Amino acid sequence: MSAHAGILDELERDLGLSARLHVLVNAGGQRRYVPMPARVENSTLAKELGEDICCWLAGRYGGETVIFPSRKGYEREDEASLLRAAVLDAGLTEPLRSANDIAAEFGVSERWVRNLRAELRQDLKLPDLPLFANK
Repeated sequence: MSAHAGILDELERDLGLSARLHVLVNAGGQRRYVPMPARVENSTLAKELGEDICCWLAGRYGGETVIFPSRKGYEREDEASLLRAAVLDAGLTEPLRSANDIAAEFGVSERWVRNLRAELRQDLKLPDLPLFANK
């Protein structure tokens, strides 16, 4: 069994937005068995998602049990990505925007933004900010 993070992005790229939305509505947040390509035609998944989508899935994940991302999970991932981007755009060592401004924009706490900024500095191996800067 596996969770495939980019499965819906790949599906949308190859089959379009309607295919992505169809999977989210019918299988989002569920663990589902993907049939082998030779068995797609009579499968329950093909009846629910459509044969074209099921054939695409079978070509990549046939014989596996896949956990499809949920709609809410995808929305949260997108929001988290936008928050990270805003923190990076504002700057990690000498921010151009305050943590309060970013927190208000994204509906999170100022502490969350400061912690995220520190985590990103650590991930990018930037030096920690001194408690009292020498000027």
